[in-house]
Amino acid sequence: MLKILDKYILKKFLGTFALTISLFILIAVVFDISEKIDDFDQFTIKEIIFEYYFGFIPWLYNLLTPLLMFIAVIFFTSKMANNTEIIPILTSGISFNRFLRPYLIGATILFFLALIMSHFLIPISNVSKIEMEKKIYYHSMAPKNHNIHREIEKNTYIYVNNYSKSSDNAFNFRLEKIIDGKLTYRFSASNLKWDHRRNLWIAKNWNERYVNGKKETLTQGSVKDTTFSFTYKEFHRTPFEIATMDFFDIKDYIKIEKERGSEHINMYEEELIKRTSNPFSIFILVIIGVCISSKKIKGGTGIHLVKGIGLALVFVFLDKIANVFAVNTPIPVSLALWIPNMIFTIIAIFIYKKAHK
Repeated sequence: MLKILDKYILKKFLGTFALTISLFILIAVVFDISEKIDDFDQFTIKEIIFEYYFGFIPWLYNLLTPLLMFIAVIFFTSKMANNTEIIPILTSGISFNRFLRPYLIGATILFFLALIMSHFLIPISNVSKIEMEKKIYYHSMAPKNHNIHREIEKNTYIYVNNYSKSSDNAFNFRLEKIIDGKLTYRFSASNLKWDHRRNLWIAKNWNERYVNGKKETLTQGSVKDTTFSFTYKEFHRTPFEIATMDFFDIKDYIKIEKERGSEHINMYEEELIKRTSNPFSIFILVIIGVCISSKKIKGGTGIHLVKGIGLALVFVFLDKIANVFAVNTPIPVSLALWIPNMIFTIIAIFIYKKAHK
């Protein structure tokens, strides 16, 4: 059960955090609006508010939660120390571990909220946000539409010289099955168009070739209705859509993309792992924040905040390095993305040992 001390600290914890993150989100939204004011001309006010910012604000909240929670903990704990509130608590017989309990309760609340948002709620709100971003950043977020090479299933590859998203036409299409380095089947067409009414492909100027050792069978024609293991959606997908998938969808998607040999597999795994590693850092940063700010020192809150901001910058720097390692090096993505948490866990243990006992 929560005691008076727990309620007192927990109220300060959650209240200071709520105020801090609300101010930062408000400032961030103002800057974002000023940056995109020209791009927003193509949308209505309703679309901007309910489709873009209803997705942008939860995403920003989850992104900022660990660091702003860290700053909030340092700020109000330092004020408690400067007001000589912590010394009487500790000298009354309450251990430092007991003093930490309401902080860990607050961290647990924020952790589970961030975890649920990361894996289930934000992917839903991201759908409309990303759709609008595709229109704003069309050239950088548009799916690749030329020289497309993909493995759509084991031993099966496709090539498209050019794909028109507006008409769902694939030009100079080729599908090949290669087993043990040998071509066993090839289907090619000068044009492959998706029929939305009948949910099938219409191939024009096509030819089909079966290879069995030295024996080959070739058929060809002008127009043919056909089906493959993929639909027109195969050519509409972009790596950014991974942000719209919940935990179960992204797990299944990564499995499929691994079988296909996707070039973006590290990006997909990074998205999944960060949805857990980022919220988990809340626990580590809470312990560090309490330990460095619970002692009354000369310079007070200002010195504590300087230390906290310095550590926060180091954490952000390590996080950026981890992202680069995860995507561009042979280091396993799961290991690379957990490096900042592992390093700061060691720092937390070191600082905790030097804190009040």
